[in-house]
Amino acid sequence: MCPPKWLTAIGRESMGNQKRVLLIVSDLHLSEGQDPATRRFSPLEDFRFDNEFSAFLSTHAECAADSGSHLRLILAGDMVDFLQVVGDRKARPLRDRLFTFGSPPLRFRRLGRSTSAGDTCSKLARIVAGHKVFFEALAEFLASGHELVVLPGNHDIEWVFPDVQKAFIDALVAHAPQMVKAYIPQRIQFLPWFYLEPGLLYVEHGHQYCPLESFDYFLHPFLQEAPEELIDLPAGSFFVRYLFNHVESSWPFADNMKPPSRFIFWALRRKETWLRMPRFIRFFRETLKKARPLSPDWRKKQNAIHAKLLAGLAYKTGVSLDSLRELWGLWAPSAIHHLSKWSLAWQLIHETAGSADLIVQAACISQIMEVRYVVFGHTHEADRQALPGGPSGAEYINSGTWTKIFALRSEERRFTEQRELVFVRIDPAEPKVDLLRWRDDLGKGERVRLCHRLREKSKRERLDF
Repeated sequence: MCPPKWLTAIGRESMGNQKRVLLIVSDLHLSEGQDPATRRFSPLEDFRFDNEFSAFLSTHAECAADSGSHLRLILAGDMVDFLQVVGDRKARPLRDRLFTFGSPPLRFRRLGRSTSAGDTCSKLARIVAGHKVFFEALAEFLASGHELVVLPGNHDIEWVFPDVQKAFIDALVAHAPQMVKAYIPQRIQFLPWFYLEPGLLYVEHGHQYCPLESFDYFLHPFLQEAPEELIDLPAGSFFVRYLFNHVESSWPFADNMKPPSRFIFWALRRKETWLRMPRFIRFFRETLKKARPLSPDWRKKQNAIHAKLLAGLAYKTGVSLDSLRELWGLWAPSAIHHLSKWSLAWQLIHETAGSADLIVQAACISQIMEVRYVVFGHTHEADRQALPGGPSGAEYINSGTWTKIFALRSEERRFTEQRELVFVRIDPAEPKVDLLRWRDDLGKGERVRLCHRLREKSKRERLDF
């Protein structure tokens, strides 16, 4: 198997004979950040670690300079959260409020802008403005000669648009020193699906194996008969956009509880929940209305487009087309197109897919791609364990998250911090793999202390937190 071209093309001249080290981070979920005027965070913002991430990058860059090594930062999905950029729903011109229900301006007030390339660029501009420290740190990292690889997740699938990629690159160029601005675009690579180090490492976000978050046509995820290219969002994305964004206006920690049923049981004990229940039910019903099968003609067209894109990806990466088809076959059918409204409602509340499902798929990927390490994000649960049935020494690693995780049960609270600010460090030369948690107070990463899962409590016990 020849080396993937997109692994060797970027940074070839800058690396020379330097030792290369990989840093894998996922699930940052940057959204609106801080208001530049008031310096207050949006209630929908999950990432409040801009300074910590800046220290993380600068420390690793300094260590790399001392050791003569070169860094490749892989952002493995959900770096930004386009679903949770809605703007100020109250501060809108009067003319917007005079439109009838369902007109675009009023819909923007309720749900945020659409998933078109133009609207997504507007969202990205707001993210950049709210996370100045983050983008300055990332630009400085690239200015130092290191590389960045961006993978799409279910919350930032809009990277599929070239205009959105360009807007991101332009934002980093704007924050870079003048003398190195021209080099920044050469050090950034957007990949459509996965990152591969032949024989060693496979990285993707992991949402394609969860029915609520998967796209039936991930490489070409567009709506049928839309007036412009819009994303065919999965059920989980509609759940966030239609319901949880409104819930988080009252309880900003709502979507940081996993699974959602935990928060639901907690919220049902609050008076405010019942006062707002009609509104929540209305948005939940709007989510369920999105459940529908794809038309046979559109599915046929999408199958043809996807087959063509797979062939192009096989040519670019050096991976056999048969192997890519096998990987495609592992994707979970999107619940929004394959379940009834009642079945979809049940899954949205219980969110049954989890780490165990990803481990099974990781074992299959390890065999298909003949790699030792398979790295996912998505679940926000840092993990590392041997893969059954894979090559000798094969392991599954989950890169956790950099967002805050809330636990309702007191015995869980001591472990939640182990799943925050997590990253994977890989030295391909040895090879050596570490699952670490960034400790800003120490100025370095410490090994994540994993533990056995706690016994799942009964419904009665869960209600008595």
